[in-house]
Amino acid sequence: MISLFRISPALGAVSLCFSLAAATNAAAQGQTVQNGDHMTQTQIVTSADISVSAAQALVQKGVDQALKAQKNLSFAVVDRAGYLVAFARMDGAALVTVDVAIGKAHAAAFLKGPSKGFEDMINSGSPSMATVPNVLPLQGGMPILYNGQIVGAIGVSGSSGDDDQATAAALAGSFQP
Repeated sequence: MISLFRISPALGAVSLCFSLAAATNAAAQGQTVQNGDHMTQTQIVTSADISVSAAQALVQKGVDQALKAQKNLSFAVVDRAGYLVAFARMDGAALVTVDVAIGKAHAAAFLKGPSKGFEDMINSGSPSMATVPNVLPLQGGMPILYNGQIVGAIGVSGSSGDDDQATAAALAGSFQP
C-alpha cells in the first residue's frame, strides 16, 4: 500500500519511501499489492542471457566457417541488453570491423530483430531514423533465440553487407545451448 502522511515535508518523504519500499518488497515476493482503490497482481518477468561458453562457441564456429571461405571477419556476441559477451577479430580483418561487428550485434539486441530491418527502414524513406543513438544501421546483426526468447545477438563484419547478414543469420540459427 502506498501512503503518505503529512507530518512535515521531510517526514512525509520518509513515510513515502517506507511505503514504497514495502510495496516493492511485496511485489518482489509475488504478492498482491493494493494501489489506491485497485488491487493489482504483480508479475515477475524472468529472462535468460547467452552464456560466455555458448557465445564463445558461436564466435569460434564463425571463425571456422570464415577460414574455410578464406574471409577475414570480426564476430561479436552480445547479451540481450546489447553488452559484449564474446568477440574475435580474425588475422587480416580490418580494424574498423571491430566496432562495426559490435555495433551490429548491439543493434540486433536493442531492436529485437535483424539490424538489416533498420537499414532497410532508413534506405526506404526514413533517413531521420539514422539519428537514433547507439544503433548501427547496417545489416549483419541477428538476434539469438532460445525457446522463442532473445538471449543475445551476433554481429558479423568484414565482407559485403549481404554476406555479413547471411553469416550472422546462419550462426544465430545454429545456436544450441
